[in-house]
Amino acid sequence: MVEADKERGAAWLDDTFPVNEARAEANLKDEHSGPWWNRAARRLAIVVDDDEVAGSARVSSHDGLRTCYLEFQMAPWRDDADALRAEALALLVRWLRDETEVMTTTVELPVDQPATIAAAEAAGMVQNARLREWYARPGGRVDCVLYEALNPRWEVRDA
Repeated sequence: MVEADKERGAAWLDDTFPVNEARAEANLKDEHSGPWWNRAARRLAIVVDDDEVAGSARVSSHDGLRTCYLEFQMAPWRDDADALRAEALALLVRWLRDETEVMTTTVELPVDQPATIAAAEAAGMVQNARLREWYARPGGRVDCVLYEALNPRWEVRDA
């Protein structure tokens, strides 16, 4: 994230309305206080080719990056939000598991995001829970599925 992203807060910040520039700037300052290695969470911008912020991914951990939790906020007006989220998820799972060597990576996904769910499964994530009617949608509710990726380097064989 960069300071100029405060101008496009509605695209990456799922917060109480209105998501205006002042609220986005306060969020950025709060999330970027202190050195990056001491932060429990990092927000990464999801940017499309023309330098437009289409959403964000928040990577959080409360145990020194042994386990990570991914949260996505996408611009609600984008028709390609599911595809962009799917691409970001695939990159983040590979990065966290293979380069950062996180033990587990967890993400909650609404079932009405099929491209993101397919990307999670393609990245080796396994569904481990379903919360019925968790997310509100216009005209009803949809389930939430929790996916986890276990780093194979942390598996204990014959335990």
